[in-house]
Formats: sequence, structure tokens, C-alpha cells
Amino acid sequence: MDMAKVDSSHALVSHWRIFRLIGAHPADKETFWGRHYTAYSVVWNVGFHVCLFISFTVNLMQSNSLETFCESLCVTMPHTLYMLKLINVYRMRDEMIRSHRVLNHLDRRLGSSEERRIVGANIELAKFVFRHFSRGVISIIIVGILYMAMANEPTLMYPSWIPWNWRDSTSVSLPTAILHTSALIANATTVTNLCTYPGTYLILVSAHTKALALRVSKLGHGTPLPAARIQAILIGCIHDHQTILHLFKSLERSLSMTCFLQLFCTACAQCSISYFLLFGNVGIMRFMNMMVLLLGVSTETLLLCYAAELVSKAGDGLVAAVYSCNWLCQTVQFRRLLILMLARCQKPLILVSGIIVPISMKTFLGVIKGAYTMLTLLNEIRKSSLK
Repeated sequence: MDMAKVDSSHALVSHWRIFRLIGAHPADKETFWGRHYTAYSVVWNVGFHVCLFISFTVNLMQSNSLETFCESLCVTMPHTLYMLKLINVYRMRDEMIRSHRVLNHLDRRLGSSEERRIVGANIELAKFVFRHFSRGVISIIIVGILYMAMANEPTLMYPSWIPWNWRDSTSVSLPTAILHTSALIANATTVTNLCTYPGTYLILVSAHTKALALRVSKLGHGTPLPAARIQAILIGCIHDHQTILHLFKSLERSLSMTCFLQLFCTACAQCSISYFLLFGNVGIMRFMNMMVLLLGVSTETLLLCYAAELVSKAGDGLVAAVYSCNWLCQTVQFRRLLILMLARCQKPLILVSGIIVPISMKTFLGVIKGAYTMLTLLNEIRKSSLK
């Protein structure tokens, strides 16, 4: 990446292209696509997401045992969550797009090659996460297709309700499997975007916070500058910090409720998949199919918690940077401004979901513990039913 110029929005290009493809980001109304985009969005979302939701939900309600209920639940809950996330993107789209202008403003505020290197490295990190998560989702689809191809009887990638008899004839089962798989591939495209875009925004926030911390830590060190010049640089840093705080709060408003639902959904999916794999009668390919789904669901929440942890650590680093600058040799006015900035830095940059739940790597461990607790409860119910 060219260190002379950094553009944080480059990390988000793929996300917004996919949002446009799945009907969540309208094109210019002056174009042919823009004039018909609403109809396109309705057809895409009804044809794929709504139909899959109905298929998964009806199949869940038709479950006749705890094992089949868990197998159906582990796909119904995540898909429902993704639909809610997509609705949230519709609702917060304009605010998310405005955040790009804020990121571009922060890019222009980068004052040294080292600051640009920090932001550039995090842009590459965000692209790396998106690229490898996409490959992981593709792997899940491939394993699912192999599972269908190697099954002894006509089957679908995941348990679903189909409103016609598709098992008794190859001429019907094959088109049904192709149609169902196509819907899942379209859904996987949406899932890839919805799972990675929050982490990308959070990684960019952490990058600019780290760059600001570096700028603050160098105040008063190196080549002596006039007091008025150093004070002006500090005022600029305070304004940049306020901009970062506003950006972070905007992201928190966009992500808070869906993050809370994601934590709950991940725990339930981990529990239901684990129960099905431990106590259900499954073959090797079916086992692999559900195992990669378990890894995918867990990785989604892990990425979110990791990105939130990066922001929190960057906030702590900014506090340390305030103490690291050469404030002892500066004017009284400089020290007063520095105390003002320090007071604002005392509030940690912790992403909170559902108003009360802070998101960090400890939260991910809490999700796993919650899944284990629910799994233990289901096991006790199973034992009681066998007596």
C-alpha cells in the first residue's frame, strides 16, 4: 500500500459492493438499475431470504424429537439473526455511509509516515479477515454440496421444509436440491458481508486511535517547537479524539442490538449443534457438514469480539500516550488542555451490546460457557427421557 496516501474506505469497498448486490444499497436513481432497484431488492430478498426463513421455520416446528429440533434450530436461529442484521443495515445505512466521510477526514489528519503505516496495516488486516472469512464460507458450502452428493438418499444441505414431494423422484429431487443450494449460496453471500462489516469498521476505528496515540505521545519530544505551535497540535489531537468518539458511538448505535442477538444466537447454535453431534445418529459426511457450520458460527462471534478488543486496547494506549508526551516542559495552558483530553480518555472504548453487555474476548469465553451450560441441561433432559 502507498504510504504517501491512505484511504480507509478501501477496506469497505467489497462490503458495499455486496450490499448493493443483495439489495441493501440502492444505486444512483439516474441509472437503469437505480430506477428498478426497489423491485430488484424485493425479488432478491423474498426469493432467497424470506423463502429460506419459511422453509427453516416450518421444518423446526415439525420436529418430532430433541435431536431433530436441535438440528433444525442450529440453522433457523442464525438465518433469523442474519435477516434482522440485514434490516438493521437498511435502517442505519445512511449513518454508516456518513462514517466514511469521517474516516476520510481522519485519513487527512495523519501527520507522519508511521501513522499512515499503522492505518495502512489495519486496512490490510481488515481485507485479510474479509478474504479468509469468505473462503471459510465457501468451504462450508463445498462441504455441504459434498454431503448431498455422497448421501445414500436424496437430501438437502440443511434440514428444510419443501412444500412438495421431492424425495421419490430424481427428476424432482435434483432440481429441488439445485434450487435450495442456490438459495443457500445467495444467503452465504449475505452472511459473509454481515459477519465481517462490523469488524472492519471497528478495526478502522482502532487504527485511527492508535495513530492518534502515536501523535500525542510525540508532543514535546524531538525538534523544539514554539509553544503556540505545540498547543495548536494538541488542540487538533483533541478534535480528532472527539471525532473518533462520535464515530465509535455511531457504530455502537448501529451494532448494539444485533450484537446482543448474535451472542445469544451463537450460544444457542453451539449448544444445539454440539448436542446433535454428540447424541444424534449421524454419518461422517453429515458430521463434517454440521461441524464446519459450528466453526463458522463460532468464528463470526470470535471476529466481532476480537475487533472490539482491538478498539478497547487502542483506547488504553491513548491514555498511556497522554502520559508519555513531554508535558513537564510545556506551558500551563498546554497542561490544562492535556488534562481535558485525559479526562475524556478515561472512559474506555468498549463496545456495549444490548446496553449492558460489553464485548471483548472475555465475552466470547462467556458465550462458550453459556453454550456448555445449556448443553448440560439438554443432556439432563435426555437422560430423564430415557429412564
